[in-house]
Amino acid sequence: MKGLVPLCLMSAVFVGPMIIVGPTIAQQPAATSTPPAQQSVTPSDAPEWHFGFEMFRMLLEEQGLQPVSDANNILRRPAQSVVVIMGRIEDVVPPRTLEFFCERGGMVLLASDTSNSFGRIGEFQAGPVTSRRPQIQYQNFADCLTITDFNETHPLMENVNSLVVNRSGWLQPPKWHIPDWDVVAQLPLDVSPSKSVAAPLIAEVRVSARASGRMVIAADQSLFTNGMLWHGDNAILAVNISKLLGGGERSQLLFVQDGAAVGSYQNSPMLNQSAAPPKLPEKLPEPDASTLLTMANSVIRNMQESNVLNEALANRPRNVRPSRYRRGLLFALVAAALAFVIWRISANGPLVHRPMPQRDMKTAHALTTDRKVKAAEFGLAASLLSRELCRELTGSHDSSDWQRLLAGNETPAAFSVRKKSQQKQLAAVLELALNSRTVHISRRRFQSIGRSIQQLRQQYREHQPIS
Repeated sequence: MKGLVPLCLMSAVFVGPMIIVGPTIAQQPAATSTPPAQQSVTPSDAPEWHFGFEMFRMLLEEQGLQPVSDANNILRRPAQSVVVIMGRIEDVVPPRTLEFFCERGGMVLLASDTSNSFGRIGEFQAGPVTSRRPQIQYQNFADCLTITDFNETHPLMENVNSLVVNRSGWLQPPKWHIPDWDVVAQLPLDVSPSKSVAAPLIAEVRVSARASGRMVIAADQSLFTNGMLWHGDNAILAVNISKLLGGGERSQLLFVQDGAAVGSYQNSPMLNQSAAPPKLPEKLPEPDASTLLTMANSVIRNMQESNVLNEALANRPRNVRPSRYRRGLLFALVAAALAFVIWRISANGPLVHRPMPQRDMKTAHALTTDRKVKAAEFGLAASLLSRELCRELTGSHDSSDWQRLLAGNETPAAFSVRKKSQQKQLAAVLELALNSRTVHISRRRFQSIGRSIQQLRQQYREHQPIS
């Protein structure tokens, strides 16, 4: 039921832009004239209009942001740039690139209702989230929900009393990392599936303590579509987010919709379209006998004037009867049609694959070298996991602190080791974390170290002593 549209939508579409853009225009000097594009914004009646983001893009451009399509230029100038990704987010920009972009001052908005594991930022889970409670349902639709559980003190929720989502998903932390989230809005309790109960819907991600930019993630991009801005206080949320993203001296915007960068809203085919041609009636009236006779006489008269038949017979080969010539033409047409059918059938036949290439034989030295390379990869991975565990147990990035707090009896207050087997595991992990040389270990040894790291981390997070 994507693209919910109320009965009064079209009247709101013409009045709404002036309501939303009004506060931003009022801050401009009095001598500044309204751009011509605002005077001719005429949303189309086409269904695609309700799923587009022209109105939200207009809000962003009213903040002084100019759409660009060069992603490299955006990423090189984070302090002056904004990145907005709607819909499909996988294979667009790597998560670590966006984190680094925010650390250097960039602004990011991610909104998607598809399933995707997006690095340390979070996991997007696909819905639809539904509810059987009429108090939560919006206009009696089970997959359209009214959201009232949010952080009222957050700047994005200023003057927002309720939001309306449409077949929304939900957010959840990564399985291997605990992100620093400031949950802005969350789903109600009486929803399904069960994993979405009270799950975050909108959150602000703090990628690091030194980050000067901000990142907002949402599990439903329909919050910002043309057709959903008029439900609840979605329009106010869009205004608040556009002010947050466009604040400061930012001048360029990368707006990605379903994996493709889009330009200015003024160039959208949904706007400034010419009047559509009048629609034909669904059922045309049947012509009477006099109309059919007039049409037949007109066709015969035109054929006589064009002299098509006489020219075709005049160009036939000599000493060939007209009847045989006509039959020959028919046979040629039938043969051409038959050849076309045979060609189509043969084109849909099975494909002939090339034979499997023969595998080159390797020497004993090459096989031994390959095994060493794989062992080195396991060793590097084990070292990285061990260092991550030591940073978590000690809260420090200094290896000397790891040696001091984990090698002896001076351990963190919430973590202690009593069993000798656990002490051996911790000693092995610490040795890998402190070793700066290339370590060669087998797959089985790597799996054993991984289980040890998992047990130690779980014991530490539960704040219970190992007994």
